[in-house]
Amino acid sequence: MSDEPQLPPIPAVGDILDRKKRFVEKKHSIVKCGACQADFSRLFKAGDFVFKKLTDEECEKCHKSKSLTITEIYSEWIDPKKKS
Repeated sequence: MSDEPQLPPIPAVGDILDRKKRFVEKKHSIVKCGACQADFSRLFKAGDFVFKKLTDEECEKCHKSKSLTITEIYSEWIDPKKKS
């Protein structure tokens, strides 16, 4: 019972904070077509918000332009050093 468990070393807080500086944030908007119900992703544009009706863009599938709505907005952190 005198054996203590071997725990992994705890990284310094500075190492974790420095690691985040090299990551790049990519923001995406998920757009849904009301006519054909297709979902597609595009890069986030300034002024995007959920439930916004898009009148200046058209669907990638059916090419109708008056029935697009933004349904989701999300971001992901990309490590530029990693190759996809």
